[in-house]
Amino acid sequence: MPDLTVVEDSIKHSIKKNGFPRRVVRLPFKAVYESCKRHNTTLKNVLDNLIKDKIVGTIQGDHIEFCSPDNPASKTDTRTQSDNTSWMNGLPDLGSLKETAQSYMSKMTPEQIAEIGKTIENMSDEEKQNIIEMLTQQSNPKNR
Repeated sequence: MPDLTVVEDSIKHSIKKNGFPRRVVRLPFKAVYESCKRHNTTLKNVLDNLIKDKIVGTIQGDHIEFCSPDNPASKTDTRTQSDNTSWMNGLPDLGSLKETAQSYMSKMTPEQIAEIGKTIENMSDEEKQNIIEMLTQQSNPKNR
């Protein structure tokens, strides 16, 4: 159990020196994951324990974003949200992916949504297809 605390303390120190809780702070996924591995704990356990301290960690690509549930995210209007998820229309067999994505997006700042939009725009068709295949496999247990 002390190993779990070491990783948590390290994350807390890093995010606080970067402006948490008034700012959303991003840490590199790989570094946090490797720290968990070195200390014989899982990233899931660390993130679950941080929630108890009002630190919400969300994996966003190559980073983990840490925010405070006490700081309300800027609300974007519904029209902006649906425009930003238009690329998801017509995806096959992905269950409630669109609703889940919209739920997460409703908690994001307009800048974060714009950053995701730019990332998607810069992806090749092959990269987009790989993501769709991965999501399809995760949402459909029969494919595992």
